[in-house]
Amino acid sequence: MEWTANYHGPTPHLLDPALYPTLDQRRNFYRSYVMHANPSISEVEREEMMNALEKQVQMWSPASHGMWAIWGIVQARDTLEAGEGGEPEFDYLGYARCRFRGFQRGLKDLNLSV
Repeated sequence: MEWTANYHGPTPHLLDPALYPTLDQRRNFYRSYVMHANPSISEVEREEMMNALEKQVQMWSPASHGMWAIWGIVQARDTLEAGEGGEPEFDYLGYARCRFRGFQRGLKDLNLSV
C-alpha cells in the first residue's frame, strides 16, 4: 500500500491506486522473500508459496485499509479534542475516507459487499 502514497507531495493524505505494484512486481518481491527464507526450496514449492502469498495479500488488503481508516478517524478526533488551532499537520479525515474507499474496493474485488 505504501507504494500508492506520496507523503511529501501536496496531498499526502491521498493514495493513488494506480501506483499499486503490478502482479509482476509483487511476484518479484514474493520470489525474493521466499528464496531468502527457504534457499533450498524447489521451483514447484516456490511457485506454490508465491501463489499462497498473493492470495494472502488479496485477502488481507481490505483489512489494512480498514485499520488505517479507523486510525485516521481516531487521529482526527484526538486533534480536535486537543484543541489545536490552525491548520492540522495532516488531513486525517481525508486519509480515512481514502482508506475506506480502498476497503470498499478490496471487498468488491473479493466479491464481498459492504
